[in-house]
Amino acid sequence: MEQQVQLLPLSAGDQLWAHAIAMETGIQVASCYQCLRCTNSCPVSTFMDIKPHQAVRLVQFGQREKLLESSAVWVCLSCEMCSTYCPNEIDVAGLMNHLKNSVISSGRKPAEKEIALFHEIFLDVLHKYGRINDLQLMQRYKWRLLTAGNLPPLDEVRKDVKLGMSLFRRKRLRLLPERSRAVKEIRALLHHYGR
Repeated sequence: MEQQVQLLPLSAGDQLWAHAIAMETGIQVASCYQCLRCTNSCPVSTFMDIKPHQAVRLVQFGQREKLLESSAVWVCLSCEMCSTYCPNEIDVAGLMNHLKNSVISSGRKPAEKEIALFHEIFLDVLHKYGRINDLQLMQRYKWRLLTAGNLPPLDEVRKDVKLGMSLFRRKRLRLLPERSRAVKEIRALLHHYGR
C-alpha cells in the first residue's frame, strides 16, 4: 500500500522561525540529521505527544503552532540527557525550555495546565528567595489547584500529610524559607531568560 505524504504549508514567517531561534538561543537545529539519540535517551519520551527528535524536525520545518500547542514541551524534565547524547551538540533541552517560555510569553493556554502551574510557581519561589523552599512550593501549588476547583481525593491529601510529616521529622522540610546570598544574581539570570 502506498503511503500518502502530507505536505506542510509554510509561510515566510515559518521559514524564518528556525533562524530566529538560532539568533535568540544559539541553538542550531539545522545540523540535526534525525539519529534519534535524543529521543532514545529521554526518560519521559513515551509520555510525549511529540518526541524530542520530532520537535527538532518541526522547528526545522517552521511548524511553530504545532509545537506551541503540544504537551511535549511541558512533559520535558530538562534533565538534558537529549542534549548530552546529541552527536551534533544541539541543545534540545534548551530548545524545549525556549518553546515553554514562548508559550508563556505568547499568552497561550499551555497543553499541560498543572505542569505549567507548577513551573510558574517554581520560578516565582526561585525569584523571591533565590532557592526553592519545598514546603512553600507545594503549599502554593496545592492552594492554586484547590482554588481552581481541583479538589484532591482524600487519599492523596493523607499521603501528602504523611509525606510532609516524615520529611519534617527527618529535618528535610524547612518551615521558613531561606534567602540565598546570590538572590540578586539569580534574579538577573531569570530576567535574562525572560522571567
